[in-house]
Amino acid sequence: MLLALTLMGFFGFARGLANNYTLLLVTQIFLGVGLSGVIPAVPRLVSCWFPRGKIGLATGICLAGFPIGDFVALSFTPFLISALGGWHEVFQLYGAWCLFFAVLWWRFAVDTETPNKPAEKARLGIEFAKLLKNRLVWILTGLYFCAGGCFDTLLVWLPNIMQERGLDSFSASTVASMMPAGFLASTIVVGAFSDKMGLRKPFVLIMGATSGPVLFLTGTFAGLQVYIMAFLSGLCTVGVLTIILSIPIETPNLSANLSSVLGIVASVGNLSSFLLPALVGHLRDISGTFLLPMLMLAFVGEGMLALGLLLPETGRKPETKTFTKQN
Repeated sequence: MLLALTLMGFFGFARGLANNYTLLLVTQIFLGVGLSGVIPAVPRLVSCWFPRGKIGLATGICLAGFPIGDFVALSFTPFLISALGGWHEVFQLYGAWCLFFAVLWWRFAVDTETPNKPAEKARLGIEFAKLLKNRLVWILTGLYFCAGGCFDTLLVWLPNIMQERGLDSFSASTVASMMPAGFLASTIVVGAFSDKMGLRKPFVLIMGATSGPVLFLTGTFAGLQVYIMAFLSGLCTVGVLTIILSIPIETPNLSANLSSVLGIVASVGNLSSFLLPALVGHLRDISGTFLLPMLMLAFVGEGMLALGLLLPETGRKPETKTFTKQN
């Protein structure tokens, strides 16, 4: 995590020094490299710092930082640009802020690393190869692909969809802001309720079944309904993501290599955030309407239901039942 924060801070600050497109692109890429290390680190930290009965809630609270950061940045950046004189200075400020948190992490964070014996280091490649053959790893990767891709794609295109349907830019942005609001709600509600029930799979199935319809309706409804659908789209997609990050912690044959597991899940799963927005734009150009792209996105969303059916249950209740029968 320290390395990820340092990379984000350094290259985030360097963005503000870029004087041409090439330098801005390069620093943005390396900023993304740093950011890519954050999500795989979250379950590892949760597994070390929190009891098993609070895993879902703790994971959700960690993820809540993303929509809070989105809200703060989107709300205050225009004012900071005016106050500081331009976007260069704002990027430098955000980079320095991240470096400040890297220092705080280095100084105060509780160490989560355990010394690796030479034999354990030698087995790292073997264990990673086994993970690539693990069925659950690829189910989680597929769920991440669907959940993250649907959220990011709709968030990117929703203002355009709303403006095409006659809303002004402010109203269109307000509709889009309901998705991070749903994101924030899901990080707390889904994690806490799944912990309380001691079950994970039912939440994936319910949110997966709901995602397809609400994604489609977000792109086709008007009036007050579209605000509700946008909120539910954020809640359902990121709610599944919260469960995805909790399951490896509770799975014995995955928890020993937690960082590697989440590295595979996040790196492959995040391809959807690159591919799906481009596909939506292409389908819009071909069809002349967002109807076909939204049907496609709804189909991807329903993929979470199909993949959820393949998930084993990792919550506390199945273990309790097994323990009771054995005794």
